[in-house]
Amino acid sequence: MVQTFDVLVQYLVTLAVGEGFLEEHVYQQVKQTYAFSYIERDEWLWALRFITQGGDVLTAYEDFQKVIIEDGVYKVKNRRIAMMHRMNLGVIVSDPMLKVKFLSGGYIGMVEEYFVSKLNPGDKFGLAGKILEFVMIKDMTVLVKKSTAKRAITPSWLGGRLPLSSNLSAFLRKKFSEALRPGAKELELKKLHPLFVQQQAHSHIPKEGEFLIELIQTRDGHHLFMYPFEGRLVHEVMSALVAYRISRVQPISFSMAMNDYGFELLSDQPIPMDKIDMNQVLSADNLTEDIARSINAAEMAGRKFRDISVIAGLVMKNYAGKYKTDKNLQSSSGLIFRIFEQYDANNLLMRQAYEEVFYQQLEEPRLAAALQRIQQSKIIIVNAKAFTPLSFPIKVDSLRQDLSSEELDAKVKKMQEEVLRKVNGKSR
Repeated sequence: MVQTFDVLVQYLVTLAVGEGFLEEHVYQQVKQTYAFSYIERDEWLWALRFITQGGDVLTAYEDFQKVIIEDGVYKVKNRRIAMMHRMNLGVIVSDPMLKVKFLSGGYIGMVEEYFVSKLNPGDKFGLAGKILEFVMIKDMTVLVKKSTAKRAITPSWLGGRLPLSSNLSAFLRKKFSEALRPGAKELELKKLHPLFVQQQAHSHIPKEGEFLIELIQTRDGHHLFMYPFEGRLVHEVMSALVAYRISRVQPISFSMAMNDYGFELLSDQPIPMDKIDMNQVLSADNLTEDIARSINAAEMAGRKFRDISVIAGLVMKNYAGKYKTDKNLQSSSGLIFRIFEQYDANNLLMRQAYEEVFYQQLEEPRLAAALQRIQQSKIIIVNAKAFTPLSFPIKVDSLRQDLSSEELDAKVKKMQEEVLRKVNGKSR
């Protein structure tokens, strides 16, 4: 984490609450830290202006003028401001769960905020065995309506955000290249050898320097599977990016599912592969702009800004011994975020919110590196008759949110039987 201006602002006010600080002394101290080793002088002056005047747009509010300068020393003289700062010290914030309700008021369940913040109105997702259409987030509640769509996005949870490291991803790709060698020493490769044989027989095993795309048609629709081996979190963003770029060639809707190995795009329309330049679809060019269009980046930044505003002291979670709810925090920080967007576009806290979304939640640098690697690889497109050993787990994962465990077991067994019929050349 670098250039975390919310932490810097809190640190400066903390010093001012104590004995106070001299500007040049603390500036040199801050520059010696890794996080702020590249801080520019104008960024430092912005931080000082923010704690003393409230920045460029909050100058009329006394609560944001926390620090005064007295004989060159920055101090907090207001006892109430000092008390409120002490009560709200800390940089650890939690990711809240949001209630999901019908517009008519019926309660459905809970989802994590980071997942739903990426949705655009009209997007479909599965929860509690239902397909729901996202309408809006209001007062920390996700409002939805029933949908008759057969395809939907599978909700993702915080536990699924832990990504494969880039080194582990590279190691997996290397091991796949060795999978069919009869003399493989690893016990795991020996145990999985029958699956690798099936994958090679009915599709392809992507080797180092290769990128596999599988096209499969079933009664559910038209499936496009891609296998970057970059971890679920990267695939979550890459799948939305690929879907967006394909839809620019020809209007088409997709549902998405992913695991640590790859992702699936499913549509009820044929995927126009003859019109698609895969090198363009998988390009790292215009990446930031296309991610912003494919995912609701502004909403995600607004949600991230809530945490930043709490750390920076713009909103107080602990107010005179009473804790504000996430709903109140979001309302207060959301108002400030909109004011900054409209009147203070260069505000460093708002810039930090967008940077944290792109570099942490969306892992843009790693996504760019993955796309550059794919550009240098040989793209292999296979039309498979049925689900393959690589695609089958992704498909099962997409069903997990819509079916009970008993229904899922029955569905998986039925899918296995259908795969066997197709690969053996049999049909009903």
